[in-house]
Amino acid sequence: MLLIDGSYGEGGGQVLRTSLSLSVVFGKPFKIINIRKNRPKPGLQPQHLTCVKACAEISGAELKGAELNSQELIFIPKKKPINKTYTFDIKTAGSTSLLFQTLLYPLALSEGGELILKGGTHVPFSPPYHYLKYVFLPVVDSLGLKAEVSLEKAGFYPKGGGRIIAKIPPWEKFRLPKFAEGFDPENIYIISLISENLPSHILERQAKSAKERLLKKKLKPKEEILEKIKSDSPGTMVFIYSIDRDKVKRVGFTELGRKGYPAEKVGESAVAQFLEFLKTNTQIEKHLADQILIPISFAIIKNNKKNFKYTTSKITKHLLTQAWLIPQFINEINIKILGKEGKSGEVKIERK
Repeated sequence: MLLIDGSYGEGGGQVLRTSLSLSVVFGKPFKIINIRKNRPKPGLQPQHLTCVKACAEISGAELKGAELNSQELIFIPKKKPINKTYTFDIKTAGSTSLLFQTLLYPLALSEGGELILKGGTHVPFSPPYHYLKYVFLPVVDSLGLKAEVSLEKAGFYPKGGGRIIAKIPPWEKFRLPKFAEGFDPENIYIISLISENLPSHILERQAKSAKERLLKKKLKPKEEILEKIKSDSPGTMVFIYSIDRDKVKRVGFTELGRKGYPAEKVGESAVAQFLEFLKTNTQIEKHLADQILIPISFAIIKNNKKNFKYTTSKITKHLLTQAWLIPQFINEINIKILGKEGKSGEVKIERK
């Protein structure tokens, strides 16, 4: 049985989620200790416990230690997931996006399935729904992994209550895309979103400030999308995403609104993140850099390719942690991170 130290690297929920996902894919049992040891509230919190129970449900896993605040867990998967509709409710504003990414690979690499996920959809410290739809999924589609998501209701902090639907077919064709050097934005999109109980002028001010900041840098957005959406808690967001001229690479940058934070600042901050990324002249932004390590690893071992590499705007603890963890489940893979933490660098995924 694999023994995983949950305090390694970023020491948060990522170590647990990646271990669960890969354990189900390969049928490898594991024990994880020191779960979320580096966090203010260590151990399993509601969103992590939902991930554990969801992975256990789809794989018929035996569990030990699956309770709130537990810092140790034994997970023994018993079967491959079957194609059906699964419903999981986090019951807090915990991230549905992170739950989706945890379940994506076990379902895609078996018979596929449909997910109904309830919880947070636009919350801090996780990719919002729009990032999944417009950045993450289109990029992994270039690897042959296809999935569709739709948003029925937004979930902002603190109540959550959002609902997303995901349809995941079996992953049948594995390929590795060709990334052009750097990132040359061909199309830029502004999405300004607010809950329907907030005044429309917030929506417009967010979008206007984002557009003005882009135009100052001679970057013309192709489209501005203004969305009002149902939610239990009030919330706002600006999401900037861009498609590279190679038609494969995408980047996305999020700023969530909050009480006392001017709408103009929300728009400006989202654009500022985009501009900072462009200055690095790298291919992949820091969040996607660690999120695509798993699907690229699968594409390499299934496609008999020897390696794949890309540059990233920032080497994060999340990236270093994934590079350490994935090869423990996928023995054929070696992941090298060239550069210093906090700086831009290069990621190399190699077949041993």
